[in-house]
Amino acid sequence: MSTGKEAKQRLRRAKLTERRSLSAAEIRKGSEAIAAYFCAWPEYRQAKTVMLYLAMADEPQTAALVEDAWKSGKQVAVPLMGAAYGIMEAAALDGWDELVAGRLGLKMPDPAKCRLIEPSALDLIVVPGVAFDAAGGRLGMGAGYYDRFLPKAGQACRLGLAWSLQVVTAVPVDEYDVRMDYLLTENGFLPPAGGRP
Repeated sequence: MSTGKEAKQRLRRAKLTERRSLSAAEIRKGSEAIAAYFCAWPEYRQAKTVMLYLAMADEPQTAALVEDAWKSGKQVAVPLMGAAYGIMEAAALDGWDELVAGRLGLKMPDPAKCRLIEPSALDLIVVPGVAFDAAGGRLGMGAGYYDRFLPKAGQACRLGLAWSLQVVTAVPVDEYDVRMDYLLTENGFLPPAGGRP
């Protein structure tokens, strides 16, 4: 096992422990702050097709972002995990009633009924993670779903969404790890070095 892999696993364990220690009130308050920043953000306001993740209980919550996008007339896409491990696609989401229980109990569009959206049609992708740094580095859960998907949507602006406690000095990255253009926490935006102006 490489030291890089060990470093990632150590950081992942530490940050997941911290994230899971947040109270429901902290998650609610932080998510409301994130939603306020996000919904006023010019990159989001001008985007026509936005891909958002469906949050786990301890992640920044995205339901308000989805609702705002619908209200603003945007096309919303969410991740659809494929049958193959580590592979995902973007599926249109036009209403909460289109979701079913998916892998690990996570909500996802019904694979039998959903409409796929080409990655090249996405303007903005909101990306979850376990840890981020100011250079746009991201540490995910380790399955590589986003690192395989994001290069197919090279035109899209990539926004990492996280709690401030998940921002570290440097995330250990490999050559296949995709960097974020921006990072948003409950304290506001952090444009990574080398990100979009």
